[in-house]
Amino acid sequence: MRQLRLPAALAVALILAGCGLTDPYTSQHLATTGTSTSTSTASTTATATNADPAPERGGTIPQGAQAAQNNSAAGSGSPTPQAALERYANLDSNWTAKSVAGVQDQLAAISLGQARAQALQAAASYGRDSTLQASQVANTGAVVAIAPGQGPETGWWVIVTHETTTGQGEYAGLPPTDHVTNAQVEHTRNGFVVSAWSPQS
Repeated sequence: MRQLRLPAALAVALILAGCGLTDPYTSQHLATTGTSTSTSTASTTATATNADPAPERGGTIPQGAQAAQNNSAAGSGSPTPQAALERYANLDSNWTAKSVAGVQDQLAAISLGQARAQALQAAASYGRDSTLQASQVANTGAVVAIAPGQGPETGWWVIVTHETTTGQGEYAGLPPTDHVTNAQVEHTRNGFVVSAWSPQS
């Protein structure tokens, strides 16, 4: 649950200023180093190991898995990038503890790449989250603004939603909050679909 408050005026100012979007999914993976000792020579040699399975080494995944992750189903696309982002944002911000896993499955069905993988992981995780169920958490929201990134952030979009989270315990009495999300879309044969979804607040 996101609890960081961002006034609507500030969110709109961020959009108009280009917002300094960054790609949070570019990261470097460090190889771990193990040490082995030979008893006959008493020498120590450092060897690099890679924790990724063989087909995924070097930042790649098997072609079949990549194709499945990047294929969109009929009806998953929207006629414009803004329509795809609004559709995704409305689903993402309206759920209950009982429906959240199903909503994430719906998000996976209308997205590709990182956004799809993230939604599938969330569906599996939220389906086992007893805290959400016990607290009867629910979230309602609406899109406030959608704007394209400019300059070096061309290709990224900024989405601002106004959301209210309710529930029991620590979720009781939370004030309505504005949330900012960075996203990307991809044009497919079925229309535009969300391919990256990165909540910022």
